[in-house]
Parts: sequence; C-alpha cells; structure tokens
Amino acid sequence: MLKDLLINLPKDHLKHMKIFLHRYSQSCKDADRIILLVSPELEHIDITAILKQLIKDLGLFVITRRVVMDRYEKHENYMPGCVSPVVLSEITKTLTMKDQILQAGWLMFDHPCTVREARCLQQDGVLPTVTLALMPTPPQAPPSDNLLTSARSFFQQDFEGLKFAYKATLKEVYIDSEDEIEKISTKCFNAIRACAAGAQGPYQGHHVVGAPGVYRVLVIGPRGSGRRSQALALAKHFRLVYLHFDDLLSEAKAKTDEFGQKLRQHEPSVQVKAVIVKRRILLKDCIDNGWVLVGFPMSGKEFELLDNTPTPPNRIIILNVDASTCKSRRLSRGVDWCSGDEAPLGSGSRVMRHPRDDEAQLETELDNYFSEALAELRAAAGITAVEFDASQSFDGVQVKLQAAVMAAPSFDIECGAQLCHVRAD
Repeated sequence: MLKDLLINLPKDHLKHMKIFLHRYSQSCKDADRIILLVSPELEHIDITAILKQLIKDLGLFVITRRVVMDRYEKHENYMPGCVSPVVLSEITKTLTMKDQILQAGWLMFDHPCTVREARCLQQDGVLPTVTLALMPTPPQAPPSDNLLTSARSFFQQDFEGLKFAYKATLKEVYIDSEDEIEKISTKCFNAIRACAAGAQGPYQGHHVVGAPGVYRVLVIGPRGSGRRSQALALAKHFRLVYLHFDDLLSEAKAKTDEFGQKLRQHEPSVQVKAVIVKRRILLKDCIDNGWVLVGFPMSGKEFELLDNTPTPPNRIIILNVDASTCKSRRLSRGVDWCSGDEAPLGSGSRVMRHPRDDEAQLETELDNYFSEALAELRAAAGITAVEFDASQSFDGVQVKLQAAVMAAPSFDIECGAQLCHVRAD
C-alpha cells in the first residue's frame, strides 16, 4: 500500500487506501493497466474491433487521446495552438484515479503519442502493467535500415520511440496479414495474461522484449532422466540460452588465462564450479534472453551458491525417474566415434559406448544422487520447485515442462503461503 501511495500521490489518501484495500481483498494482483501501440505498417487491421473485443474479455475502461483532449480544451491552462505534455499527463492521471477505473483497470489507445508525453506520464505515476506492441511478423532477412523519420499527424504515435520509453513492460505481439480479428484479440489476451503470470523477457512465449525479468530455468535430474534433451527442446521453444555445466567447465579449462590454467591443474571445488556458472549467466545474452541450466547444482551447497548469484533461477524443475530406468537408458545409448552423435548401441560399426557410461561409474553416480543429492536439492529449493514424472513420453514431459515454466507461482515466497486465486496445476 505504501508503494502504491508513493507512486500515485493521491489528493485523498484515505479514499485511495480504501479502494486499494477493496481491490486487494478481491484479488491478489493489480488491475490490468494496458497501453496499446500499433505499428504504422498494420494498416489493414480494424483496431476498433480489437478494442471492443478486449473490453468484452477484460472489462477495462478505454482512455483515448480524444477523451484526454476533450478535457484538455476545458482546462484552465489551455492555450489554443499549444499542447502541453505536462497538462495532458495531469488530465490522464485524473482519469486513471477515478474509483471505477482504479478497480476495473484501463486500456490506453493512441495516447501518449510522443516520448515526452510518455515521460510525463511516468513521472506522474501513470504506469502500465503491460505495453502491447502490435507489429507485423518480422521477415527472415533483416530489413534495411531506414534513417528517415516518416511524417506523423497529431493523433499518430511515435511507435519506435514509445517502444523504447515503455521497454520495461513491453510485449511484442506479431500479427500476420491473414489473421482475423478474433485471432488478433486472442494473441493480445494471451500476452496480457502471460505478463500477469510473470512471463517477461525476450521471446517468453509471447515475444516479450526488454522486460525486467526473464525465464531463468533450472532443470534438475539424474543422468538418464532426459534432462539434457528436454532442456534443449525447452531452450529452443522459448529461445533461451542452453547451458550444460560440462560444456561450461570444458570452455573454462580451454581458456588461456590464469583461471583456466588452475582448472587444468586441479579439480574444481564447489566454489569454483559456482564461479564458472556465475560468470556465464552474467553475460549479456543470458541476462537479455534468459537461460536453462542442467548439470549444476548437484548438492545443497552448490544450490545455495547459485541461489546467491545476482540472477538466480526463477523456475526450478525436478525430473523424477527411478534409478533402474535411468541406468537402462544410459546403457542403451552409444556414440558414433567419428561424428560424435548419439546413436543406439548396435546400430552401426562406428557406434560404441561413451566412456562416461561405464556401468560401475554410472551406478555410483545414481546411488549418490538418490541417496544424498536429491534430498539436499529438494530441501534447498523448498516450495518453489516443481516436480513431475519424467518417465513418460518425450512430448508429454516437454508439455509439462513448458507449462511449469509459463505458470504463475502458486506460493508467496516472502511469507510462504499459497496465493489466492492461483492453481498450482
């Protein structure tokens, strides 16, 4: 409540607190506050019909530039031929602070039009929960740079400038030329709900760009659980950076710096392993796009070190497969010694068992995982982890993985209580 008061600075504090408490008692999330940006290239779509469908689906109040200008022309500081972004922002804030709009939420269309107007709204606390940018699906080849700025009328938005101004809440929704009104409305609705569920970041299911959070997925499981192949498919679906600890360790050992030299001379400790992972997940591609990590951590201590990094995982998934299934899966796989590709044993003369799949070594690893590591990891992850059976078909497990990544958290981590109006399944 204090944060809400500081952002909005209402004239009647008691009334605003009453509305806030009423809204909080009805739902654990804020009302939707949406700004809709439409690319000038989408000349064929009926934006009015899309707005009507969104109003029907979400029950929001619509604030347009015409509504704001009607009140601006009656304002005491109105000057003919001069439009003040500060006054426009003041009027817009007054509209958004009305009781019904505070409770139901609002959808702002064709306003603001310039970056200056957007900055004034942000300074006055008129902040959207999501900014939808409707734009054509980008071509396969990158378009050539156009250094010329197209002419705009008073009611046309600076599309690229506003995308930058609202990059913290921006979601790009790609529209194809053959899409009908119902399909476009569905895409917008799904993007709004994805934002409410925490899907933020580039390509997080609905083409989010520049949001403050991204999917940072940790897939935990023993060798033979399918963790690697499932994580690869997950990274491809959400366009995340795929990270396997074995690959990170090999890359670190191959470097010519002092750190790489020490790794080649000595086995890495728990702290050194955490440093290797931390260095990688703090690179720009992981911060911008998110990541999915397998092979680390493999103990409670390693999990704590990973959890204390500046960008810890926000999705923790444990794949449950019994030891006998894991063992049979690994022992039935081979490697083509010429190409390095995995292949079933006996499928060719060049296929042989990988040295790491030695039966005695595999039994030792699985015994250590199921007797010690799994219990430590469960205790360290706590209620934030999601577990499910990974012995089913590949597609069935992948669907559950994607659902677990996109799902809203079912627990309030701060107080350890289950959230209201949220299903864990």
